[in-house]
Amino acid sequence: MSPFLKSKINLYYFISMAALLFVHNYGYSPFVIKPSTRSEELTTITVFIELLFSNSLLRFRMGLLMAVSGYLMANSKVIPYKELIVKKTKTLLIPYVLISIIGLVLTFIFENAIFGWHNLQTKGMIGKSMWNFSLKDFASYIFIKPVSFQLWYLKTIFMMAALTPIIRYVLIKVPGPAFAITFVIWMFTNYLDGETRDRCFIFYGLGYYLRLYNKDVLKPISWLSPYLALGIFIAISLFRATIATFPISFIGDTKYILTITFKIDEIISLYAVWFCFQGLVKKIIANPFYLKYCNCSFFIYAFHAPLINYISQYLRWLGWYEITGVHLLLYLLLPAFVLPLMMLLDLEVKKYFPRFFMLISGGRGNFKKKETQTVQAAI
Repeated sequence: MSPFLKSKINLYYFISMAALLFVHNYGYSPFVIKPSTRSEELTTITVFIELLFSNSLLRFRMGLLMAVSGYLMANSKVIPYKELIVKKTKTLLIPYVLISIIGLVLTFIFENAIFGWHNLQTKGMIGKSMWNFSLKDFASYIFIKPVSFQLWYLKTIFMMAALTPIIRYVLIKVPGPAFAITFVIWMFTNYLDGETRDRCFIFYGLGYYLRLYNKDVLKPISWLSPYLALGIFIAISLFRATIATFPISFIGDTKYILTITFKIDEIISLYAVWFCFQGLVKKIIANPFYLKYCNCSFFIYAFHAPLINYISQYLRWLGWYEITGVHLLLYLLLPAFVLPLMMLLDLEVKKYFPRFFMLISGGRGNFKKKETQTVQAAI
């Protein structure tokens, strides 16, 4: 894998994690957005903008991250299965547990030191005060359903790594039928249980396939212009946000339209976002900012939630969201506040607690300065 491709992947990790802040900062009911989400609020331009970004324009990131994870897994050195599981336990499961515990500590702080009124002493931040937790509750919130809800991704990537021998065998022997099956899973899982994690099979498999067969991932398909794909992506995103925000009587039930267009958006956005910005990517990589900050993406991922949600909940309790015009402002400003905070946390922990940093990050974040300078010199 070329140094430029490594640097580009690293940059896209950072961009995806920054986008995640906006997705998780969506502030209207229902607060947890899915492909079929329609606004339950009054139809306003603020609702439209938040749905446009949180549930359309920025939703490319998960398919991209899954594809990159599959590509990197296929690119890694083949090692004995037991050694693979041990390695992935260190890089995925140990960080999962440590971040889960830190998420609970953060919950306890907000519950008692920041909110701390009688109602929260009874219900807590998550429906039950931590003062009333049993050992089973603690085990559940550490290993099964952490308050740092974004950690499902680490569990999913561990599962895909554990299935690597099967994935490799299937993609060598029967790639066509394998993708047909994963396509059906990807298209229809939303109708079955409302989950959106089905993308792990098709996009992880796509990334693995591209590396397994040495496809050039820096060269777009000859018959599909990335800019045309970008235009289609933006058009569909605007359409989705419109029918999710404003009631349109002749369309009827928009649930299925929203879900299907989400699928189209997701796959075409991956292609468009990856190929449309090659010149911009080169300029960013050549910037000193890249060298210093771009490897902060894991800490952004690990610690932005539930922090951003608790801050939003506190401001909501103070009545800020009731002020005209403030809702959209907070949608934009909270990520702008949390992002540099997480980057600073990454740099400080890395500087003063390097061993703990290596443990909690699973060995991520070791910036290879010499390699990056080689890339920058070649641009």
